[in-house]
Amino acid sequence: MAMKILTWFKRKLTGRHDAMTREQAERIKRLPKEQARRELGVFLFELGVRHATEFVKDELRRSDSPFKGVPAEAVFHEMLALTFWIMDKDVAGGEKALAAELHDHYIRSYKTSEGSPEKRTRALGEKYKRYEREWDDVTGHQDEFGLCVAQNIFGPEASERTRERTFWIIRYAHDIADDCSPLKKMFRSKFKPESSATGGR
Repeated sequence: MAMKILTWFKRKLTGRHDAMTREQAERIKRLPKEQARRELGVFLFELGVRHATEFVKDELRRSDSPFKGVPAEAVFHEMLALTFWIMDKDVAGGEKALAAELHDHYIRSYKTSEGSPEKRTRALGEKYKRYEREWDDVTGHQDEFGLCVAQNIFGPEASERTRERTFWIIRYAHDIADDCSPLKKMFRSKFKPESSATGGR
């Protein structure tokens, strides 16, 4: 675990996931809403893929990784779904304002055995519902959330490595939220639902 922590710390120091330059953000903010949604969707999809890919690569390099024992693709796709959910939650306020764009790029980029695009989109929606049930904004403790994601990957059977898996899943989720924090400030107003933006008039 010490090497994993060192890798994470170096990544934070070197800023490998600087989310977006201010110039990029200002350009997107000036676009019409639908065009802005499309361009931001592309950017966030690519950022999410980088995050999930690095997580899997980091784990594969570790001989004692708690994420071994299942196909790397299973870990990647679950962590990418988690990434999409955090991005929509933090950047768009959990209004699913960005989900359609992220899902479109995902389904066109990755083929899985889960069936039609509609079925795959429904499967992602079911994951998000489970994430939402377990995410605790009140206490900030996300043990149940981390356990939910770990069980999506490994199944519900208890394991002596469950606590370690949960720790790194929660750490990953916080990393995504940290990287999205500047975008949250920039784009919340852009994607605010019209009813909220015009309420009280």
